[in-house]
Amino acid sequence: MVRPLLLLLVYVVAWTVLKSFWPAMARGWRRWVLLGGSALSLAVWLVPAIAGRNAEVPALLRILATGWSISAIIIFLVGGPLALLRRWLDRRAQAKASPDVMTTQAPAPVSAPSGTPAPHSTQASALESLTSARMSRRNLLTNAGRAVPLLAVGTSTAGLASGSMGFKVESVEVRLPGLPAALDGFRIGQITDVHVGTFIDTQYLRDTVAAMNEAKVDLQVMTGDLIDDLDQLDATMAALEECRAPHGMLAVLGNHEHWRGLDEVVGAYAKSQSRGGPVRLLVDESHTFEHGGQRVRVVGVDYPMSGRSHRVKAARMKQSAEQAFQGVSPDEVVLCLTHHPDFFDHAAERGARLTLAGHTHGGQVAFFGVPFFFFAFQYMLGRYRRGDHQLYVSGGTGHWLPFRLGVPPEVTVLTLRSA
Repeated sequence: MVRPLLLLLVYVVAWTVLKSFWPAMARGWRRWVLLGGSALSLAVWLVPAIAGRNAEVPALLRILATGWSISAIIIFLVGGPLALLRRWLDRRAQAKASPDVMTTQAPAPVSAPSGTPAPHSTQASALESLTSARMSRRNLLTNAGRAVPLLAVGTSTAGLASGSMGFKVESVEVRLPGLPAALDGFRIGQITDVHVGTFIDTQYLRDTVAAMNEAKVDLQVMTGDLIDDLDQLDATMAALEECRAPHGMLAVLGNHEHWRGLDEVVGAYAKSQSRGGPVRLLVDESHTFEHGGQRVRVVGVDYPMSGRSHRVKAARMKQSAEQAFQGVSPDEVVLCLTHHPDFFDHAAERGARLTLAGHTHGGQVAFFGVPFFFFAFQYMLGRYRRGDHQLYVSGGTGHWLPFRLGVPPEVTVLTLRSA
């Protein structure tokens, strides 16, 4: 219920900002459009909060609610400060108006030296200049405020369009010191945060697997948040089973598997593996294979479902690390798969050369390659290094809200090279 309440606050502030800069918005049919759109959008977000996370809302309504909410947030974040600044200027002007008026109404001296401007004339001129400057600043703020709704609608539309245009194949070269010659050129295809459900169908997932097949990667990985709609679970597993990589596909769990139906998802992975399929789920365990005579161990860890307690999250990550990294030997090259990128520290301490993660969606908004919400996660998007150990955080292959700016959905192809 927290998110709908926060959105309600955003809608109220956005309404107030619009009334401040566009008084006509609070009258006639415009008022009813704003109120109706806000009520409908709020209802869309309330359904899962009341009926449970598995409650389905039609895709069109979710798209409209997403666009409406993003527009309101932009008005809140950009228009709110402009409205407050204009109000501060108005109050400052009113506070100075009374002394200025008293000064200009004071009687002028009876006489003044020839060629010298009368005092009251000089004061009036100064007051006129000051008033003109204040009005210019106020008009500038007013015009900027009136442009905010256009900015909000334009940004929301662009983000929705970008989020719905499909994925790109992101090629990444990873140089690892001391990488055995047999693994120089080893290619890994990564998908993550697909979120098969309202906005992402199983054909989209098939296309991502096909892209990795076409890139001829040696190993495919899926780093969590595979599915939101369990009615599509069988078709989702069938799409993953189209993997043609020599070493198959290794997967880990994300938070959405825990939320949507952990037993069903784990059971579907187990059935796929029992059929001899190429897909294998790793839950606090590892899998080894040989490539060119070199032994490779891939460690996969569970998502640390911790609620709001960072202490519990850290404890569960440590527990996963101790269990999953058992049996690691010095002659192996160790890779790690995790949904949450914060696990990188544990993986690096235990010798993982490369850790692959998702979860953040890269913030879904970035400007000039810098995530707008960079403060939300320690590791948000792209590559990170800790000594000789590296982490790659994907921007995500799908989404649970179709809005992206500067962080397109990606299928990542990582090529290992010896440094």
